[in-house]
Amino acid sequence: MARGAWGLCCLVAGGVLLSCASTDAWTGPLPAECRESAEAESAPVTQVEEDGLPVLNLFISKSLPDAEGYFAARLVYRGQCQRLWVRLRGNTSRFFPKRSFTLEFPKDAPFDEPLLAGGFTGRRKVVLISPFNDNSYMRHRLAFTLWNRMSPDHIQVKAYSAVLYLNGSYHGLYTVADHLDKHLMALQGLDVEGDLFKGWGDDANFSPLDVQGRPKLDLRQGFEKKAGLPESGSEAYDSIRAFTAFVIDSSTERFREERHAWMNAREYEDWWIFSTLVVANDSVSKNAFHYRERGPQGRWRYIPWDLDASFGQDWNTRRNAPEAPPSFTAKNHLFTRMLEDPSIATPMRERYRLLLQGELRAEVVLGLIDQLEREVAAAARRDEARWREEYLGFRRWSTRTDFTTFDEEVEYLRWWVRTRWGALERQLP
Repeated sequence: MARGAWGLCCLVAGGVLLSCASTDAWTGPLPAECRESAEAESAPVTQVEEDGLPVLNLFISKSLPDAEGYFAARLVYRGQCQRLWVRLRGNTSRFFPKRSFTLEFPKDAPFDEPLLAGGFTGRRKVVLISPFNDNSYMRHRLAFTLWNRMSPDHIQVKAYSAVLYLNGSYHGLYTVADHLDKHLMALQGLDVEGDLFKGWGDDANFSPLDVQGRPKLDLRQGFEKKAGLPESGSEAYDSIRAFTAFVIDSSTERFREERHAWMNAREYEDWWIFSTLVVANDSVSKNAFHYRERGPQGRWRYIPWDLDASFGQDWNTRRNAPEAPPSFTAKNHLFTRMLEDPSIATPMRERYRLLLQGELRAEVVLGLIDQLEREVAAAARRDEARWREEYLGFRRWSTRTDFTTFDEEVEYLRWWVRTRWGALERQLP
């Protein structure tokens, strides 16, 4: 991990001189907001809010776009200058013209946003998600909100919208979200050293076969270790191997009787409900996170991630019909195990119906879309004006003939939700 050094950082904001002093030297070009105090009077005041949203003023090295790892940076946010490290993120979004970032903050100076997302404070890492492939600018926030609403007992993922200025230049509208790591687990009262895995590919399907239908050489295939000890080596994957083996090898009776000892069964049932509800077809094996506290009482828990492919589009922006019946069993053998046993599937479908009539009823979701539209509309239209040409011409979807504007995409979202919810009410037995 490349860690740059820090210099004397000063900012004039609201007439107050703030200092981010240290003994090290800043190796990149100094932004005006972080000049020596002798020059502070000439430093411009950075934007605090724009179009009703908070502004992140991020200053990074010009070498960052082509570099791996973390690099020293500075962030001016709500009148405070903060030292931090930043890296590019995402296997797909790394190739977007408008990229995503991970921000890492020092232990003694975490990121705080107390006013938004129900309190977004004490964060050691924060993700800036580029909505370059989501011109509604709200799919991640909407999906995380529904997951959080399904149950207060879920591991909650918070997010809000903000405007990013990069090295002093407007860069657009972003979704600020939790980084799924051991620090977030600790903030939610969980074991900081518990095992955390991410499905980095579709082989993280709890099946003996890989995505091509070939026998797996190792049941850890498709999973990436994100936290927990040991951190690396074959033994680091023993716990996820054992969980996968239980899903594969247990009889119907054993799976039914022992699943609660292995996993938080309600959360994994909610994973199926959530995924089929919003048609999150890029995160039903790949991109899903799985966490387990240490010790014999530790049970596996699911956390959603990477939800741009949802609410009527794939990751490459292409449209998904809302009438498709709930399934995903071909992509996730755990879903198959739950659905093949009527004693599990029947109450799971009943919970689905109750959610559709209660916390996740169509009127609630449409109201959330209305709220998000009011929050981001002005910023989204400015972002669209900045990135529209690159968006239309991006090679992964440039052959589409059904592009929408922001306003049209929000209307598409509303139509899709109304149609999807109606179809589910007819399809659920």
